[in-house]
Formats: sequence, C-alpha cells, structure tokens
Amino acid sequence: MTAGQGDGLDKLLLERLGPLGSSVLDLSVLGGLPVLEACLPSPFRVVFTTRLGGQSRGRFASLNLDKRSGDEPAAVEANRALVARAVGRRLVTPNQVHGVRVVGLAEYVAEGEETPCDGLTLHPEIDKGLAACLLFADCLPVVLCGDADLAVVHVGWRGLLEGAIQQAARCMMSAPGSAVIGPSIGPCCFMVEEEIADAFARRFGSQTVADRPAAKSDGQPEGQGWKVDLWAAAGRALEEVGVSPVRVVNPRLCTACHSDLFFSYRREGPSTGRHACLAWTEDRRVITQVLPGHGKA
Repeated sequence: MTAGQGDGLDKLLLERLGPLGSSVLDLSVLGGLPVLEACLPSPFRVVFTTRLGGQSRGRFASLNLDKRSGDEPAAVEANRALVARAVGRRLVTPNQVHGVRVVGLAEYVAEGEETPCDGLTLHPEIDKGLAACLLFADCLPVVLCGDADLAVVHVGWRGLLEGAIQQAARCMMSAPGSAVIGPSIGPCCFMVEEEIADAFARRFGSQTVADRPAAKSDGQPEGQGWKVDLWAAAGRALEEVGVSPVRVVNPRLCTACHSDLFFSYRREGPSTGRHACLAWTEDRRVITQVLPGHGKA
C-alpha cells in the first residue's frame, strides 16, 4: 500500500458501510491491500478491491486493474502483480463486453482468455490455482454461491435485462442458495432515459423505477432523469433462480457516491480505472489481517 493510503481507512470505510455493510463484509488487509471480504463458507473466498493501494497516478489512482483504461501499462501490470501475490493465484480476467456469456474458469483459460465473457464459474477441484478477476466501475458484481461451486458475473443494466444472472445460475453445477452483490452504483445515482426505465419496469416491476423523473434543475442531461434501482432488479433476478431475498447480501455501497474509494464511470467519465471482484478457493482458511472494529466473533 502506498504510504499514507491506509491511514484511517478502517474508520473511513466503517463510516461508509454503516451497520448493514459492516455486518456482511469484513474490511481486511490481504497482501498489503485493503479489501472488503464477503463471509462465505470454506473453501470459497470472494473479495472486492478498492481503488487504494496501487501504483497508478492521476485519474487512475491508484489500484487500477484495467489494461484497456488508458492508464500506463506498466502501472496496471504492477497493480495486477500486487493482487496476484495477495491471493496467491493466477488471475483470470475475462474480456467483458456487457454480455451474458458465462463459462468455467479453467475452460476460459483453455480458450485463450480473449473471447467475450462476462461471468466465470469456480469449482474447488477443477479450477485450483486460478482466481476469477472481474473488473467494475459502477456495474454490479454478483456472486452466486452453491454447495459445489460459485459464479461471479459482471452485471450492467443490459446484462440484467438480457438475463446475465439467470445464465450464471444455469452454468453452475449446483443450484445457487445465496448471493452477494458487491459495491456498485445505487438507485441514488443511476439515471437513464425513459425507454430504459420502462424496460426495467416491465421486466422487474415498477418498484425498480422512481415514480417520476428527477428535476432537470439537478443538472442531469435532458432524457436522463429516470432513476433505476439495479440492486432491486438484481434481487428480483436472483429470486427467479431460487435465491431467497434473505439469502442475498448487499452492503448497498454506491460506487458513484464513494468515488474516492471506488472507480465510477458515471461520476468520473470513461477515462477512469476499474476495481475488481476476486474469487478463488483454498484447501484451508488463510487468516488475513482484519482491521480494528471488523471481523466476526
């Protein structure tokens, strides 16, 4: 971690997470990097990186993991090396295209890691030594957990409407029994055209769309005034694949509201970086440093 970046991070994230978030995610230091870890049964591990702890500068500061962002390639490679050392696995980052394709982690490696893919499944035996590394800057990281395996999927508004979560469930060996929605843009900040809002209302119900457009005096461009709740829509999609709402963990941590901790396409524009959702398996639980005030009894 860059000197000074971790100072007060535990207090800062505790304030941002609030009681709900801090009860479902652990703030830990993994290999020197601050991460938010979902509490999953062994052998599965899932963590969400922040934008802190890397070597990128300027608008990409500092743990940008996206090779396609326009950041200095050497900085991105150094950041990825930091993450790979932290998890002790080979990182597999799919070619994300806002689609619905989901494949097995080892299978994707065999393909050459260039084909379009927005979701990976992870099995303790088949995918040993590999870590799924999907990148985000407002889109939803959705993790579906089953008895035998899990799936990590990159879900934007298009993917939600086109069935990315349903496809991830179909590709798993075991039925998903729980799910985690990671840091992503909240209903407070996700505004769209009326046509997209109507599509969400038809597909997921009127409760996923604000009752009326936000006032144009808010500074939003014409036609961008409808607020859509992607978290609620994802919850409906998860319910459709058999995951009860009480088994969905969502810290409700909006990336656009907290762009000092996470990259946000909506807040910062296209020239921004990406943080990650990382998933891997371990034969035994590895103890990470849990920052003060966090961790389960």
